[in-house]
Amino acid sequence: MELDVIIKNGLLVLPETGITQAALAIKDGRIVGICEDQRSFQAKQIIDAQGNYILPGVVQAHAHLGRLADLEDYATESRSAAVGGVTTLIEFHKQSDDYATNFTERVKLAGARSYVDFSFHFHIGTEEQREKIPTYLELGVSSFKFIMTDKGGGEKGEAGYNDGLLHASLARLQEFAGTTACIHAENKEIIAYYTERLRRQGRDDLRAWSEAHPPCSEAESINRVLYFGAATKCPLYIVHMTTEEGLQLIREHRKKGSSVVYAETCPQYLTHTMDDDIGRTGKFTPPLQAKADNDALWEGLASGDIDAIGVDQITRQVDREDKNIWERSNTPREAATALAVLISEGFHKRGLSMEMIAQVTAANPARIFNLYPRKGSLSVGSDADLAIVDVQREQKVSKELIQSASNFSIYEGWTLKGWPILTMCRGHVVMRDGAIVGDPGWGAFLARRP
Repeated sequence: MELDVIIKNGLLVLPETGITQAALAIKDGRIVGICEDQRSFQAKQIIDAQGNYILPGVVQAHAHLGRLADLEDYATESRSAAVGGVTTLIEFHKQSDDYATNFTERVKLAGARSYVDFSFHFHIGTEEQREKIPTYLELGVSSFKFIMTDKGGGEKGEAGYNDGLLHASLARLQEFAGTTACIHAENKEIIAYYTERLRRQGRDDLRAWSEAHPPCSEAESINRVLYFGAATKCPLYIVHMTTEEGLQLIREHRKKGSSVVYAETCPQYLTHTMDDDIGRTGKFTPPLQAKADNDALWEGLASGDIDAIGVDQITRQVDREDKNIWERSNTPREAATALAVLISEGFHKRGLSMEMIAQVTAANPARIFNLYPRKGSLSVGSDADLAIVDVQREQKVSKELIQSASNFSIYEGWTLKGWPILTMCRGHVVMRDGAIVGDPGWGAFLARRP
């Protein structure tokens, strides 16, 4: 059998078994062989990894796409993601009516633009959407998001969203094995109280934004939804967790063994604090916290208590610095830098293993969201999704490097050590040495039925 691609002289990062030097054999977009002696393979194309690490392609499970006209950010942000070794994006899609009405058109538009594979989570904010969960499962969507700050009316006008709908939705999901509820855990009433008080005081600084979203806001909401999860036995995935207190609540819940809960954090909550001298461009929701929280999250990654790294990826033009903290938009987030941040700040500076980096960026999110072992693995039979990483390569982050439609990155000007030098999606090289060589429209929709 003549192969399409052989990747030789690489260090395969296998989260389950460790690191091994071997060649990968690829045919028809899938891995068909792993062999220590690459001479036993013949192929149309040979890629020499030159002793670099080969990781499973990043499964970036926290993206907000479709914000530009005609879903154009599926092109710009999947291109940016490929720079960072991402081969799968999962979009948190939110609308106020039935998702089934325009689903086929959305898949078609996204598929015509994306450089990498993609899928969806659906927000549940109305009773109609809750009732349609079986229909959405048939569409291939098996994870659903609940924004606890939407209580009493969110950005899409779900005036009926409340704890009752959340609890009833979790109970409904529990009827279908393999479904997961993704939870944005913050307490809207706590935030509203402290926001009003701080604004009356004339505060208009980055730390004020964090003080308006105190750690108790996240912790109380995590505690409440963990109770709902235990009562309904519905698996939970806590998105963009920021605090040591929230992490400890999850640890305690797991010790009880009453229900499944997964934890995600994002790069900015590992590397930045509310006391950094970065001005109002450090505005995120949830906000940056204290250095002690950063340290606790790094420790949670090393211990395996944090399951996944998301990006909360979104493209937008950052507001001018003189726009006040309360009215300005959140800072854009790009997927291009996430893996490099983990390697530079985690692997080099804190001793985080490459196996754990592969676990939280690829294997775990693929398992949680019904993609494993097709994604998140370098096993025979898996899609040939991978990133070849040079852990010694140093690059300064710039708008030109990340290739996003956004005009700002919180990491702009940082020199990060350790970057993907090649990204492959289903056997197709999408990025090589920082240059996009793939094509828009290569990305395929991934149905994730439980």
